[in-house]
Amino acid sequence: MNTSTPTTLPVVERTDFIEILSAEFTCAKGFGVYAFLSFNDIEKLYNRFLGDTVPATVFVRIFVKRFS
Repeated sequence: MNTSTPTTLPVVERTDFIEILSAEFTCAKGFGVYAFLSFNDIEKLYNRFLGDTVPATVFVRIFVKRFS
């Protein structure tokens, strides 16, 4: 019998997501995430991430790269 389980990404907590986001903003822009986004914006972004299938680091990197 051949059973396979679908590959799932690890759950990323909100605080970890914000930390990844802030580190990426600091590296790319020179300032942390709160210099660019409000808490509500970050919440919306986190909820959007939850509906996506890519890892948090990839999601955040793409977002910051496209952020103007």
